[in-house]
Formats: sequence, C-alpha cells, structure tokens
Amino acid sequence: MINFEDYIESIPDFPKEGILYRDIQPLLEDDFVFSQAIKELGSIYQQPTYWVGVESRGFLLAAALSIKFGGGIKMIRKAGKLPNKTLSKRAYDLEYGKGYLEMDIDRERGDCVIVDDVFATGGTMECAERLCEDAGLEVMGKVALVDIGIKKDHDVNCLVTYNG
Repeated sequence: MINFEDYIESIPDFPKEGILYRDIQPLLEDDFVFSQAIKELGSIYQQPTYWVGVESRGFLLAAALSIKFGGGIKMIRKAGKLPNKTLSKRAYDLEYGKGYLEMDIDRERGDCVIVDDVFATGGTMECAERLCEDAGLEVMGKVALVDIGIKKDHDVNCLVTYNG
C-alpha cells in the first residue's frame, strides 16, 4: 500500500512566513502514485454525471477521475475567467478578504462529485457546493487530495489528512 503522505512535500514559510505549504507536485510527478491516488479518490462513488474541478489543480484531478471512472467535467473558476453568459457567482471567505468563484449553470443536469487538491477551512468547498446546487446538480460527494487539518468536522473525503 502506498503512503501518499510520502509524496506530499512540506514547505515551511510559503507563500509567507508562518505558513506550512503542502505541495502535491511530487505526487503528480509519479505516474504510478498519481494513478493510485485517482483510483482511491474515485472508487467510493458510482459514476457521476460530472466531476466538478475547482480552479486550478482540481481541474487536473477531475480530468483524471473522468478518464478513470467516466462522467464529464465541469469547472469552477475564479470570477471573470469563464466566458459563459449564464454564470452563477458566489463569494467565499479568504484569510485576507473575500474571493469569488463562478460556474456555468446552463447545461445538462445530473449529479456530481466536487474535486479540489487541498481542503483547508472549507470555504472554497462550501462555495463550490452552492454553485453546483445553483446549476441544478445533486452533490454526491466531495474529495480532495490533502486535508491540512484546520477544520476537524467535515464530509470531504481526503486521501491524506494532517493534524493541523
């Protein structure tokens, strides 16, 4: 069995002093480990209509999950990055203010699994869930490669969990 934590690099004081950054690049660089991570992340779900990737590394994971398990891909992006006319826009809290995410809501309905690389405070994932609901999608689940251990009680399935 693979210890995925061995493929996540901890970088102190990045992007600023006092932050311990969890870098997933080593995991992505190893095709076998990445493949196994995708297998474990997606195997608990029946094929959803969509894997919904949150900008930007969530796109990589959603694409891999789609190829492995079937289902389409939808994107949640930072405000102003999608050209669609029928967008839903939601705010979420950042440590230094508010951010905004958008999603196209004028497409086929169905169910989905929301995909991101890192789960921290839950703000991004909560915003993504509201956007999926705006689009008429039933959220079957939420996944992330890494839980950095800030929020203890949540329903996001994470491959690696740190204790804060």
